Amino acid sequence: MSAMPDTNRNSHHSPRLSSRIPVRKDDPPSPEELSGELLEDVFFAPLGATLQAADITRQCPALDDLSFASLCVLRVLESSKTGRDFIQTHGIPNFSGLTRGNYFATLSSKRRLGFMKDLAGNLRAVHLPLLRAHDDLLASFPELEGWEVWAADGHKIEHATHDSRNAKDQYAPVNGIYKLDIRTGWADFLALSKPTARGLEHEIKTLKRQDPGELRCGAGKGQSSLFVYDRAVIDFQYAYNLKQSKSIYILTEWKDNLAPMCAIPREIDRKNPANELIIRDETLSFDNSPGQWRRITAICPDSGKTYITLTNQMTLPPGVLSECYRLRWRIEKAFDQQEQKLDEKKAWAKSETAKSIQAIAICIAHNLLKIFSATLKAEQDIQDSKVIRAYHADLDRREEQAREAGRSFPKKLYLALYRPTELSLQFIRWLRSCLRRSTPYQQALRILRPLMDKYI
Repeated sequence: MSAMPDTNRNSHHSPRLSSRIPVRKDDPPSPEELSGELLEDVFFAPLGATLQAADITRQCPALDDLSFASLCVLRVLESSKTGRDFIQTHGIPNFSGLTRGNYFATLSSKRRLGFMKDLAGNLRAVHLPLLRAHDDLLASFPELEGWEVWAADGHKIEHATHDSRNAKDQYAPVNGIYKLDIRTGWADFLALSKPTARGLEHEIKTLKRQDPGELRCGAGKGQSSLFVYDRAVIDFQYAYNLKQSKSIYILTEWKDNLAPMCAIPREIDRKNPANELIIRDETLSFDNSPGQWRRITAICPDSGKTYITLTNQMTLPPGVLSECYRLRWRIEKAFDQQEQKLDEKKAWAKSETAKSIQAIAICIAHNLLKIFSATLKAEQDIQDSKVIRAYHADLDRREEQAREAGRSFPKKLYLALYRPTELSLQFIRWLRSCLRRSTPYQQALRILRPLMDKYI
């Protein structure tokens, strides 16, 4: 794909996507628009720039590394139902040298898997700090300065077409463990859960197989990590080991079947606005469990429902920890976008290597969308205004419900912690359409602006 800059070690150029097609006959692109860069140049630029800086590619005449990475991202962005559908419709017409055979061979290449891991890591090293400088969701909590705060969870997709059945004569789904930076929404792939005779291993087993350093999520020397997971992560000894050896703290949801030996109330600083919704903060100890834990109970101001979290982090304000767990739902929304809007519901191929490449490609596509959205907001003042207005209207409704129930509503806090979590389908359709047409960037922006203001 010619959108990306070439690398020093690879001179292969792929053709552009299809010819430029005006959206309306009575509204053709201007000469200035036609003479400028294309949308694909801007969207895929971080990939090419990262490869040039990192120098991690190898020569491959049939399908070079930059084209392979671009092809993987493009497959995530498109809604092709099968691999053959994708390469016939989007691959072969746009990538010289691509065939069905070498496409599926590259998906099973361990060398390509290593390349994709390196690419994802280098992309994160450059762009995650830039995104945080642009907009840090947790900037309202000075107590978290220097902390890495990541949510993680498993996400299942359907088995590959040619996967084998297990001992129960069933196809096991593919479960990938992903992690998401709560500050920016940046996504990383952690691991695949191993299939068993009965289905899939428990996610805690997948986590225990990983290098604990991976769960530090990039925390530097002397820094700590807050690892936010659902109740699958509750293993007291494992959590204690992570805390003692790697300064990784667990934040999760309370399980009703937990039976603490004692619960000692902790004083709540009511002057801290982050603690406004906190009802109780308690120190817990459990039989045959090393270390102390906290149980934090918060109330939803409009519904009155209580939410209880469990953590072995003993110093941060309870309201900050409670909000970090509430923001964990951002990873669920990322999965929803992946499955429902990008249509990534099925494994691309049967090998574990191919499934890992797919998982990394999903994260790279997600992160390119994050980078591109930040660029649109910073340079073009384009953001999804219709979604933001809808959130403000919903917040006003919830504030009224809280007022009627006699409860205060921390509207300022909720506004500070809000960012649109999903791209609208209008945006995704626009991106797909303009990439297919090799639309000039300025013309694409002109098409996009009204789509971000209201629904068609």
